Amino acid sequence: MKGQSSLELLITVGIVIAFTIPVLFLLLSVTSIGYEDTAKAQAEASTRTLSDTINLVYAQGDGAKRLILLNTPPSTKEVSVEDGEVIVTILTSGGEFEAVHPTIAVVKTVSLGGRTGLFLISVENVDGEVELH
Repeated sequence: MKGQSSLELLITVGIVIAFTIPVLFLLLSVTSIGYEDTAKAQAEASTRTLSDTINLVYAQGDGAKRLILLNTPPSTKEVSVEDGEVIVTILTSGGEFEAVHPTIAVVKTVSLGGRTGLFLISVENVDGEVELH
């Protein structure tokens, strides 16, 4: 009798584990996909914010200056401004993703590195060319 109840308990536990593990893997994959979508949206918002600020400072003329607080996702590889575009490159499970937003300003090519999270950027118009610090 004791052997039968032990066997039944082992079969019950095995069935529960057999159904639980696939559900946990499914939840884990759905969570990581949602995280990547959020990171992509945050990278796009960062490029738009920086581009709009650069355009505003450029339009205001020489001597104009603004400080902005930029927020980039934790998976950021690089933030750069080159060839009339603001680019935030992030790492995803599918490879690199580049969020790009154009500028109308004449901007010195600059790479801000792989800064992540919140950080201050000074945007200044010097002799008709926008500089970032």
